[in-house]
Amino acid sequence: MTDHPAHDDVTTEDAAARAAADERREGREPPNLGRLLRDARERAGLGLSDLAEVTHVRRVYLSALEEGRYRDLPEDVYTRNFVRLYANAVGLDSAPLLDQYVRERQSALGRTTLETRLDRDRQAATSLRSGQTRPAQARLRPALPTWLIGPWLPTLALVVVVVGLAVWGYNGLFGGSGAATPSAAATETPASPADGAAATTPTGQSPGASLAAPTETPADAAVPSQVLVSIVTTPPGAAITIDGFPVPGVTPLLDVPVTAREGRVVRAELDGFEPTEVRADLRQDADLSLTLAAVGAADAGAAGAVAGSDGDLTITITDTTWLEVYRSTARNEGERLVYTTAQPGASYSFAPPVFVYTGNAAGVRLNLSGQDLGPMGSPGAVLGRAFPE
Repeated sequence: MTDHPAHDDVTTEDAAARAAADERREGREPPNLGRLLRDARERAGLGLSDLAEVTHVRRVYLSALEEGRYRDLPEDVYTRNFVRLYANAVGLDSAPLLDQYVRERQSALGRTTLETRLDRDRQAATSLRSGQTRPAQARLRPALPTWLIGPWLPTLALVVVVVGLAVWGYNGLFGGSGAATPSAAATETPASPADGAAATTPTGQSPGASLAAPTETPADAAVPSQVLVSIVTTPPGAAITIDGFPVPGVTPLLDVPVTAREGRVVRAELDGFEPTEVRADLRQDADLSLTLAAVGAADAGAAGAVAGSDGDLTITITDTTWLEVYRSTARNEGERLVYTTAQPGASYSFAPPVFVYTGNAAGVRLNLSGQDLGPMGSPGAVLGRAFPE
């Protein structure tokens, strides 16, 4: 057996590719995706819990990836992100791993609805192109034999004339109030919209739509298969789930790919704050903003209002920040009390009503009637807060 010299500049990807080639030469199957990921993680000296903390992906999902349990993984769009985050964390190139993931997932579960639809669209486009290239004679329907038409043509024409005269005579004799005239049918007024439905004209178009616009739109063309969603929370650093599936990372999240669907439940959770959720229509790109309330904030606020009804609001500066204070409950209203770049150590005290506006919420600490309210918000956050009488 010949020993090969070790080279320091050999990358993890080169080593993995060489190992796969050796296994193929020896008649063994190349490693699957789960084995490649697990080997890279072990070489990096990381446990599943360590990797879950680095990638913000649940440990059960990382374990399912390594063991090839694709039925235990969430939607395809989330799993692709899991593979990408896993590869980046252990120093692997994510592109070939994503291709291998697609092949293995298709072998285990079959194609996704999106892949099936794209394949159907490609087949339809190919059939259309082939149909346009056929000779015009091949697209014409064969003519009926003349022996089926010739003898009956005069009789058919006579029947048409008699029926037409009968209809014309009936309309002339009984065409009073009992028959609807063409003008009345053409000017029929549609029923008023109800339950939020848009009013339509008799042709099915909206009142402001162009007459040249098509009256129907295919459902597949109206709603994309995926949309991009950006989510910010106050304060930041919250974990986000959509319909119970976790979104990798913490807020702020920018351009997260999500399956297009209406009525999706977006939930934000952060230690020390009450969870909050909204139901959003995600059939198109969206920007969502959620505000989390501190645990016990409602009780503390009520207690402070009673204890400090006659007390002052004390503002202590702990970090350099822009500070505005008004004798009001809104910015730029009432007497302006403070308008400066405040430095650490500065302190101000005012009797409510007071409105505080800052460019670095973490550098402003508030105390109302002797009750410490803590910092106004997170570092760098631009916030305003009103303290009524």
